[in-house]
Amino acid sequence: MRISRRFLAIVGGGLLLVLLGVGIALSTLDLNQFVGPVLARIKAVTGREVTVGGSVSFRIGFRPKVVAHDVRLANAPWAKAPYFVTAKELELQLALLPLLRRDFELVRLNIVEPVVALETNKDGKGNWELEPVAGAAGGPPPVDARPGAFAVGDLLVTDGVVTHGDDAGAAATKVTIEKLSLKAPDRQSQVDVEFRGAVDGAPVTVSGKLGPFATLSERGQPYPVSLKGELGSRKASVALSLRRDDKLVALQDIDVAFGSSDLKGTIEIRDAGPASAWTVNLRSTAFKLDDLPVLSAPAAKPSASGGKASQYVFTDTPVSFHALHGRNADGEIAIERLTLAPNRALDRVHAKFSLRNGKLDAPAVQASAYGGTITGSVTIDATSGKAAAIAVRADARGLDLAALLAAAGVSREVRGGKTNISVDVAMHGNSPHQWMNGINGRAQAVVGRATLVNTKLDPSVTFDRLAEALNPFRKVNPSTELQCAVIRLPLAGGVAQVDRSIAFETKEIDASMSGTLDFRNETLDLSIRPRVRQGIQIEIPQIAELVRFRGPFASPTVSVDAVASATAIARIGAAIGTGGLSVLGETLLAQVGASGAGGGACEIALGKSGSSAASTASTPAKSGAPSNPVEGIGSALKGLFKN
Repeated sequence: MRISRRFLAIVGGGLLLVLLGVGIALSTLDLNQFVGPVLARIKAVTGREVTVGGSVSFRIGFRPKVVAHDVRLANAPWAKAPYFVTAKELELQLALLPLLRRDFELVRLNIVEPVVALETNKDGKGNWELEPVAGAAGGPPPVDARPGAFAVGDLLVTDGVVTHGDDAGAAATKVTIEKLSLKAPDRQSQVDVEFRGAVDGAPVTVSGKLGPFATLSERGQPYPVSLKGELGSRKASVALSLRRDDKLVALQDIDVAFGSSDLKGTIEIRDAGPASAWTVNLRSTAFKLDDLPVLSAPAAKPSASGGKASQYVFTDTPVSFHALHGRNADGEIAIERLTLAPNRALDRVHAKFSLRNGKLDAPAVQASAYGGTITGSVTIDATSGKAAAIAVRADARGLDLAALLAAAGVSREVRGGKTNISVDVAMHGNSPHQWMNGINGRAQAVVGRATLVNTKLDPSVTFDRLAEALNPFRKVNPSTELQCAVIRLPLAGGVAQVDRSIAFETKEIDASMSGTLDFRNETLDLSIRPRVRQGIQIEIPQIAELVRFRGPFASPTVSVDAVASATAIARIGAAIGTGGLSVLGETLLAQVGASGAGGGACEIALGKSGSSAASTASTPAKSGAPSNPVEGIGSALKGLFKN
């Protein structure tokens, strides 16, 4: 017991002497002698001036601390915010024994209430791209600015805020830091990472390990990263190996998972003068776009209309392509299943791309979707100072009609109906609405034979209302036998002028559409004229001679021209009253050959046939067909009830 007390007394006395020695060493020390070199080192690493606007104090203890208040790091000359980083308090914890030699060995750094303002200029350059200060010729050697040279074993950030905005003026993304902790026993040990906070209000937690600080500064040595956590409500993990050479940063063995998506591969970033050069090779077994906005999306910049929600189907919310600026890239991406939205997915997606000075070119894009194949190319020219110019070419073959209708929100039992689609369009602007506002080119869809099971119509569904007006035979037949359907849109200045280039043929009728689709104000106005096919008995209560389909894209209306339909009924009545249907050949319900001979609606829509078969609109009725619709209806009733 006596030995233990003596031992404790010796240890306690030793510690007291150490503290006394530290106190004596610091009593004659000007803290500016310490703060000055620290600030110089930070400036050497960042290329930015550092100022301390408040006091600097020293706290003696087993863990001595230097505390600086109101610390500020200057911003890039072009940035909007006056400072890149500000901190209410900077606490530097020092190793105890080196202080006896008046040496300052930083072992822990606490940053209290930092505010970091990240910005991107119009050329895509970030204010976080720091430029270390080079030593003057003939002067003292420069401060060691290598990554890791100023690293500390422990870093703690509390109650911080990081914002990021760009030159386009979109609302800034905001990261709130409740706690960020990096801990390591020494510079040769792995670093334990912990983060708690939020991104745009969505909670984020991350934990894991990083490689040693010492390894980070060694060229050619792999630096491991292994993190996992939750972003919003989705679990996420990141594992990779980072390797640095003089002009190359390589992210190898990338293995990322977030939600139900995954990503693997490599990314190399090479210093190639003013713009870095990226080489990307990524693959995924499953990728869902819904997984990307796992955090709340930042609000768009208020528009001239006062920040109201977009009134358009093609939204007028700006789309930023600033990420394409300031770097060049070549790469290849392969995704087994890419989910765009519910009921919309692409399989076996493969794309090669190149990026040069804000222009993205993907000359070879392939995918399988809706039971068929899609090939095409995409070019996005977002060169600085210009509205984005977009060119899309696509050729889809053998798509399934039922799957396409389901993707469009139409529930219908369909058998057959293989569909081919081709698109070749050019657009420009800063939002989907602007792109469609001036779209030029062509789009075409051709549907083959199909059986559409006739089910009870839903009057709230536009597709059903249109089907009811155009095809009264669906009320008496269990199914509609579609022979073909064509949509051919010549697009110029955001408008598609339709001259019977939208059409369909069933076993009983043909129908051609004429009018306009105006993408500038998202309205349509189409006149649709059905024609009875030859050999079809007229045993239906009504036939519409002219159907109008018009209104906004979001909610078009379907109406029947009453006068034209009354005239049609009158002529049908006259034909019945005279004991035959030959008069129908002179009406807008002119019969066409069962095989479409003489100009079927689909052939006309494709531009493969003349318009003679559809030019009977002005043909007068033969004698026996009353010119007065009311008289015709009377004749029809007499014929129907005649003994």
